Amino acid sequence: MEAARILVAMNNDTSICKLKQILAESGFTVVDYAKDGHECLRKMRSLRPELTVLEYDLPLMSGYDVAKIAIEDKICDIVLISSEVQKSLTDEIKRECGFVSMTKPLNKVSLVNTVEIMIKNRRKIMQLEREIQELKDTLDTRKEVEKAKGLLMKSLNLSEAEAFKRIQKQSMDKGIPMKEIAKAIILAYDI
Repeated sequence: MEAARILVAMNNDTSICKLKQILAESGFTVVDYAKDGHECLRKMRSLRPELTVLEYDLPLMSGYDVAKIAIEDKICDIVLISSEVQKSLTDEIKRECGFVSMTKPLNKVSLVNTVEIMIKNRRKIMQLEREIQELKDTLDTRKEVEKAKGLLMKSLNLSEAEAFKRIQKQSMDKGIPMKEIAKAIILAYDI
């Protein structure tokens, strides 16, 4: 498995260096870092990391607000580091998929385990979403081909197998997907 791409957003250099070191030692790739909320959001949108680890107390825009935007816009998953008091303020998004809130002081093992689980879950979800899209595309193609077959059968008095073979042959001869051939037939016959 390739190393996960992670963005770090903390309000001081010491915290950034420590977090980058922990993540790098654990096999993750820290793509960049940010010191304020606006910079973090810009970098999240441009770099498209798999995960952002950010602090609640970021200047200009709080880590919580950045996390809300990232979750709503499905930019990346979030680990929000907060104090015990701030953690209670995250109720609005804590039930969202791709969001975890951790309290200070951080335990290195817990942080690394959380990041690993979130990355694995994100990759699994993305794989499932691709499979769902492929199935939808296949179903759409089948619907278009079935409709085109019906039109060919009706207008040219063909059997179902003959109509399918015509669509298939046109697709192979012209190097055009069957769905596109079916759409053309539907446009030509379904006036």
